[in-house]
Amino acid sequence: MVETSLEEVRAKFIRTYAAVPAKLREEIIALVDDKPYNWNAAFIEVKGKTKAGDAILRHAEALGLVKDAELR
Repeated sequence: MVETSLEEVRAKFIRTYAAVPAKLREEIIALVDDKPYNWNAAFIEVKGKTKAGDAILRHAEALGLVKDAELR
C-alpha cells in the first residue's frame, strides 16, 4: 500500500467535501479527542491545517471518505 501525503489527502478531502450534498454535511465523520466533527467543522479544520484537521484527514482516509476524483 502506497502512503499518501497529508497534502494529497487534504486536496482529495476538499474535492470530496465539494461533492457532498449540503444536508449530509451535518453528519459526523470523525471523533478527535472526544470531540465530534461533521463535514462542515472538519472542512474548517482541514483548510486551517490544524492538528485536529490532520487527525481528521487520517481518519477520513482510513474510512475511505476521501476519493480520487478528478475536477470536472
